Amino acid sequence: MTLSFRNLMPAPGGRRSKRYKAVSRRRVALTASAGLAVTAFAVGSFASVGVNAWATPDSTRDSAVADTTLAPVEAAANDIQVVTKTEEKTLEHGSVEEKDYDTEEGTDTVVTEGENGTALVSYEVVIKDGVEVERTESLTVVVDEPVDEVVAIGAKEKPTIPTGVSNAGANRAIGQEMAAARGWSGDEWSCLNALWTKESNWNSNAHNSSSGAHGIPQSLPGSKMASHGADWATNPATQISWGLSYISGRYGTPCAAWGHSQSVGWY
Repeated sequence: MTLSFRNLMPAPGGRRSKRYKAVSRRRVALTASAGLAVTAFAVGSFASVGVNAWATPDSTRDSAVADTTLAPVEAAANDIQVVTKTEEKTLEHGSVEEKDYDTEEGTDTVVTEGENGTALVSYEVVIKDGVEVERTESLTVVVDEPVDEVVAIGAKEKPTIPTGVSNAGANRAIGQEMAAARGWSGDEWSCLNALWTKESNWNSNAHNSSSGAHGIPQSLPGSKMASHGADWATNPATQISWGLSYISGRYGTPCAAWGHSQSVGWY
């Protein structure tokens, strides 16, 4: 495109025309098509023309555009967050075993019930694209301490019941019947038979002159059996009745009494 400045040029012969002077007193803006803008200002008797960047030659304009073009900023491929999370955690209780020498072997008894505890645990959590990918424990605060379960383990050896003990006498028969009335049969009867066979061999007249122990249960002194009958010195039923009550009150069962006798030699 070519711009014509004929109206701005001096008149022939070096004289300026009145028309030029009129134009020079005002600002003239010429706008060219295809994005070309030209602004002219009168300075004194001459015009100063300003042309924007689009008025520069194509090569210069393309270079300027290339220099000022910014590469697009791409969003991060991964959205990563680090947050703190606090969660409640259950602390499992343990179990402690204690030997109980008053209870026969093979018997387990829970003395104290176990209780789980609780704790608050804080984690530093890494989240990538909305999914947790890593966590690190940072702080643990115990709210309730766990309580261990305590189990008593029977450590008392079962008494050895002798085999082949024979006492077919009337006293033994009475003793077996009276023990069964208390629910002591089977092993309990075997323990009672072994105990009193050892003490007196079921002899109602058995007497220990050294200690004063007397009768089938070897009561010490024998006169204790008077609480069950005045004929305590000779009546096997009276002696057996007292002996069964003594075992029940002191040991609970004939096998417990027999076990004690095996351990220390007396009951």
